[in-house]
Amino acid sequence: MSLLYLDLEYGISGDMFVSALSDLGVDFIPLEKAFNSLGLGVKMKFSPETRNGIQGKKADFSWDHDQPLRLLREIHALLNRLPVSEEVETGSIRAFERLARVEALVHGMDVERVHFHEVGALDTLMDIVGAFFGLEQLGVRRVSASTVPWFTGRVQPAHGELPLPAPATAMLLQDKKIKPSGYEWEIITPTGALLLDQLVQEYSSGFRGTLKKSGTGFGEKQEGFNGLRVFLAETEESQESYDQDKVWLLTTNIDHLTGEELGVFLESMMQAGALDVIHLPGTMKKNRPGCQVQVMCRPDNLSSVQDAFFRHSLTLGIRVQLQERFLLPRRSTGVKLKNRDVQAKEIFLDGRSYVRPEMNDLLNLADRGKESVVQIRLSGKGEAER
Repeated sequence: MSLLYLDLEYGISGDMFVSALSDLGVDFIPLEKAFNSLGLGVKMKFSPETRNGIQGKKADFSWDHDQPLRLLREIHALLNRLPVSEEVETGSIRAFERLARVEALVHGMDVERVHFHEVGALDTLMDIVGAFFGLEQLGVRRVSASTVPWFTGRVQPAHGELPLPAPATAMLLQDKKIKPSGYEWEIITPTGALLLDQLVQEYSSGFRGTLKKSGTGFGEKQEGFNGLRVFLAETEESQESYDQDKVWLLTTNIDHLTGEELGVFLESMMQAGALDVIHLPGTMKKNRPGCQVQVMCRPDNLSSVQDAFFRHSLTLGIRVQLQERFLLPRRSTGVKLKNRDVQAKEIFLDGRSYVRPEMNDLLNLADRGKESVVQIRLSGKGEAER
């Protein structure tokens, strides 16, 4: 299994992260073309640079015209149209949703009204999508990092002077392992903190595995080294190397909604960020037909899912439970069906791999022809493009 370890000694920003991935060998030209297929007119350039005798890469992102401030729904629409894999799209959307919730809390407004200001600029869009795209290209299925260095100082964003860490950064660093440092400038940007929040599964002083390659990504030169070193390693596939995470399970019994209202409620859970929604029919008190609804979500989506749960069901109470999950290692790949490229998930178990085509791509093929999804899926063997 491929592991990426981040040395956070000198901080992290979005451009430092994608620059480090470029230094590891990731080709971002296909992503640049994907952005430009939407008419954004961007250029993603990574130039060699040497600091303190260490070579690395530095990003230089540009675009042809001014960009508007964007609301979350507009970011959603853009990402939904971007020709990338489902995992890259899903991860990027999830990251922007998390950032929007943090900005809403910081500024005391509804998520729907958050304009992304600095973080809505195309360079940050390229940082976030570039991070998920680069990890996918490297086949990385686990990210770990060193302890996060604390820092102080001041920053001047659009809202006026703020103390460091910026409020959004501080909120995104909650529950992370922190150590003191002497830095008095912004070594961790909000986008850098967002990537830590969304990608890093473990904070430790090192890693176990076979080191394959290292890379360095430089940020805007201010003081000191201002570089992020990353290390690509291979770890043994075993039961101990299964991915792990934690999810919340929200459960309630319902006997007061109409069928139409129940359908809207279940759909609203997915829109609020749920990973899965289960509807279990049953008989309630006084022999009323009803059901139990179980909703699973990630910890960072708990607030939005819980709010939507109450708002769309008006249930009197929700039972919640934090559960650990073991996950099979996976990566995005492709298969050919009906002579067309189809995105798929490749999962690994006991030294073997299994490929499952993505349903959205199967639906698109079905829409173009006169066959059903099941006919296309069973029409022949697709070979994974590795």
